Amino acid sequence: MIIVGKAHGQVVLASDLETVFRYFADHKKILGFNPLCKSVTETEWPDVYRWDFEITDPYANPIRLIFYVKQSFDSKPSDDLISHEAFIRNIFWSGIPIEFEDGPPNDHTFVGLATGKMSLKQIAERSTFVDVVMQVTIDFQVPILMRVFPEPIIKVMAEMAMSAGMQRVSNKMLENISKDFQFSVVGAEHSSAVQMN
Repeated sequence: MIIVGKAHGQVVLASDLETVFRYFADHKKILGFNPLCKSVTETEWPDVYRWDFEITDPYANPIRLIFYVKQSFDSKPSDDLISHEAFIRNIFWSGIPIEFEDGPPNDHTFVGLATGKMSLKQIAERSTFVDVVMQVTIDFQVPILMRVFPEPIIKVMAEMAMSAGMQRVSNKMLENISKDFQFSVVGAEHSSAVQMN
């Protein structure tokens, strides 16, 4: 059964666009704020990383999630003609489908797809708006004990739980990231604000 989880967050950081861009482009640093992420490793492919996550199921059994993600960047003109900056910097995380030759190493390890987009826009001399959207897709086997329920119901419940968990983690990540900028020299006269949806 394929389930999809989504999260969205926004934060205003007390620093200029290029400083914030360099910070968010540090792949390992950003994921280091996620308590479920156990490791981020570079792969043999350019700009492709392997993420290893660990969560628990409703019965407190460990579940290991593996993602292969390619990071890329672009810049585009801002739609806001009165914006302080003429460009928006985007950081993309694109999921790379990978299959183990002999299948997953065990029945509690799953390989999923993770995609994301971080749009950065300078809104004042020392203030940058960050918009983050994430989506995770996982194909997993329904536990035997849950097969008494119709699969559509299990799917809705699983996606709601997954999205809620992702949102909580994303909220905490942005809150912790904002602390790195709140008292920075570059943005000392501003305070960081966080908004999550």
